[in-house]
Amino acid sequence: MGVNGIYGLSGSGLDIESMVKVGMMSRQSELNKMQQQQQLNTWKKESLTSIYSDVSTFNYTTLTQYKLQSNMNAMGAKSSDESTVTVTANGAASAMSHKVTVNSLSSNAYLLTANKITRDTEDENRKSSIYLGDNVFESMATNSSDSSMFDVKLKDGTTKTVNGSDIAISFTVTDGSEDLDSMAEDTRADYIKNHTVSYTYAELSGSGKTYNDLAADINALGTNIKASYDSTNDSFSMYNGEGGKDNSIGLIMNSKESARLFTNLGLAESRNGGLYGQDKTTLIDDGGSTYQFSYTDGVDYSANMKELTGQNGSITIDGKTYNDVTGNRITVAGVTYNMINTTAAGANPTTVTVTQDTDAIIDRVKSFVEDYNKILNTLYDKYSEEKFSDYKPLTDSQKEQMSEEQIKKWEEKAKSGILYHDSTIGKIIDRMREAVATPVDSVDSAYNSAYAVGIYTSKTNGEISLDEDRLKKALAADPDSVYQVFGSLDANDDYAGNGVAQRLGDVMVQSMKELKSYAGDSTDISDGSSLGNLMLELQTKISNFKTMMSAFENALYKKYDAMEVALSQLGTQLGFITGGQ
Repeated sequence: MGVNGIYGLSGSGLDIESMVKVGMMSRQSELNKMQQQQQLNTWKKESLTSIYSDVSTFNYTTLTQYKLQSNMNAMGAKSSDESTVTVTANGAASAMSHKVTVNSLSSNAYLLTANKITRDTEDENRKSSIYLGDNVFESMATNSSDSSMFDVKLKDGTTKTVNGSDIAISFTVTDGSEDLDSMAEDTRADYIKNHTVSYTYAELSGSGKTYNDLAADINALGTNIKASYDSTNDSFSMYNGEGGKDNSIGLIMNSKESARLFTNLGLAESRNGGLYGQDKTTLIDDGGSTYQFSYTDGVDYSANMKELTGQNGSITIDGKTYNDVTGNRITVAGVTYNMINTTAAGANPTTVTVTQDTDAIIDRVKSFVEDYNKILNTLYDKYSEEKFSDYKPLTDSQKEQMSEEQIKKWEEKAKSGILYHDSTIGKIIDRMREAVATPVDSVDSAYNSAYAVGIYTSKTNGEISLDEDRLKKALAADPDSVYQVFGSLDANDDYAGNGVAQRLGDVMVQSMKELKSYAGDSTDISDGSSLGNLMLELQTKISNFKTMMSAFENALYKKYDAMEVALSQLGTQLGFITGGQ
């Protein structure tokens, strides 16, 4: 539409809209080419960042397992007496026998109610109450003249009127991970503050805090100690999840009522299947007394602290005794010994036999072949994918004339071959082939290459296969051969001296750097990559070109508008002349 409204009223016969479109055709064609190039860049970036993701996953998730001695030199271990000790072996273990004697088991600090919990309440109906107030008070009632106060009677006959907001129970829990005695005073004060549970008198009144609350609040302190209440057996327990003499259950009483609460819990030490009294040597069944807690006001914290530590175990392996075993587990020379029971007095040591697990190694090498071929084929499929040069990205006007299904099929062809013979992908494939094919110089053995242990190239694209018979022969002749070929790490990180898995890791890291530099690791074009920068530049160019096209289109309309006006005036003049005749 021109400045005078609707074109063609002059009778000139000019089709201005068509004339403008014709005038814009060359520029629209140029814009289409830029937009198509941007679409190709977008598809290429998406495809390359997908490759980056595949390479990253292969390197950091898949490939790692083939560098480990525990995987590529799998060993099996068997105990002659699994009621005393069970065993497992990793790749560092040697195929040989060991003699083992379990001298003593390690233990965790563990306290639990020996019989049932005692309550101080004088109310017979609440003798099995779950409420803490019934544990530490004979009675507790709201003061008749002030509802914020409570009248409390204790087991020793003491009576007092207290403010409901005052602290009644307060205790601190430690687990042995901190040495309170060596701490500076202010540091110790902060530690105690952060590991203390406190309840006011109001919180203990009526149906207030329960044994379940007590356990939950202890667990919430963030120590290694876990507490629980068993309502079925009316039993409370505390357990340090870390074993050994350096891990303990420490309880610091910060009030008289706290001492009374823990005394009434009737706690005893559980160790080696028995319950021991406070003296740590006498069984409860033999007259041992449960743990008694006390509180003395105005003295150092240590006077109000009672601590139970775990114990270290002792095991003799091949004549050498290890006395600091925690958790009843120790690993020596690649063999892990799980201590179950002490060796009976006068009994012969347990025999542990370590042998190579050939089947596990073969399965691991099979897995490597599958994983290697999977990533290789992913790369090669993109690298060799057929390219259809006649299928360009569709313009908006072309899409308007097509159905969704037609657009989908067209774009599948247009995207195909987007990475055909891409140099970055080609380099990755070549490096992977070289990493597998090159012998490992650091291996002083005839079995110093992937081929020597049964891996060979079976297809033109570099895909590999496994000759199991050759692999079994290599393992029989040199049990360490597979791990050395895969996992060897040269002291100087020399490529020729590194194992196949180590080399492939280097290949993937280098390839990821190149992919990220060229195309980035995401579809974000503002990632500083070369392709991203190119797309930003083209995006700006397209924007500027659209602005120029708009200005040029407006200029054409003005030009044809002026022509329309001129023709209109000429027509008027011609009519005047003709009419005058």
